Amino acid sequence: MRFSTRTRYGLRFLLRLAAQPPGSLLQLGQVAREERISPGYLEQIVRALKPLGILKAVRGTGGGYALARPASEINMEDVFLHLEGEIAPVRCLTTKKPCTHEGQCSTRAFWQALDRHMREFLRHCTLQEMSEQCNNTPGAASARAGGQRPIPGGSSYVELH
Repeated sequence: MRFSTRTRYGLRFLLRLAAQPPGSLLQLGQVAREERISPGYLEQIVRALKPLGILKAVRGTGGGYALARPASEINMEDVFLHLEGEIAPVRCLTTKKPCTHEGQCSTRAFWQALDRHMREFLRHCTLQEMSEQCNNTPGAASARAGGQRPIPGGSSYVELH
């Protein structure tokens, strides 16, 4: 299963916001440059995330984005659903139209179980846990020691691909 670049870049953006000191703002242009993401594409990602109510935008000089809720209250299931549209491993689990093989499908129970496990995992994984995990991975310490780009305000981050 593959997730889109929209989701991967969206997570990178959210991790950057989670690493910001409280009360500070992050400008989209800065993130786009540092993460090598098209500014227009990053704006599309932000528009997709707005309905979640997790972003706070400040316009004007010195404006930018911040998290509107604590990172500990932002679960990955909501983020993935807003960025991907749907995350079920097979289409027949999400369409309203019944599958013609549903009654005799030998793999349906497997796909349903995979879907449940994946959603459960994402539902219980928060942006804060993800941020902490990224900062505690074996490569993170060496990345911080040399070559890792700092986030203005003193924080650092691990680049996700």
